[in-house]
Amino acid sequence: MGDWVLTFARDLAMAVWLGGLIVIDFVETPARFRVQGLGRNQVVAVGRAVFAAFNRTEAVVGALLVAASALLVTRARADSYSSVAAVTAVGLMWLVALTQYFWARPRMTKVTKGLDLVKRRQRDSRYDNLRRWHKTYVALDLAKMALGLAAFGLWI
Repeated sequence: MGDWVLTFARDLAMAVWLGGLIVIDFVETPARFRVQGLGRNQVVAVGRAVFAAFNRTEAVVGALLVAASALLVTRARADSYSSVAAVTAVGLMWLVALTQYFWARPRMTKVTKGLDLVKRRQRDSRYDNLRRWHKTYVALDLAKMALGLAAFGLWI
């Protein structure tokens, strides 16, 4: 396989992943909460489906990104610090995504099942649990973005 194919696969995977992450976090999610006629519970249900689908995409695209990046480094005549650091960054990015997929999102989804976000019941600890899981998930998303931007910067 030529280096141009690996470079194209790597760049496409990064564009899909990092671009999708930025669009979902900064465009789709805020827009979803402004849709007229959708209640908060419906908005959260749609978000749950969107993030579940994107997490599955991240698992596959991340594997492609890590593999293509690693192959490019191993095929290079001379490894540079920046190319090894970029592969490390995308590997960590993928690890964070897998952490979200297998650990954080399922737990957050479990907490939101049957939880009415409009008619909140006082002293229901599930709201505090949801808040903690949501903050964890957002922090992991920001970590993925930072790692992706770092890798992208190292490739340029």
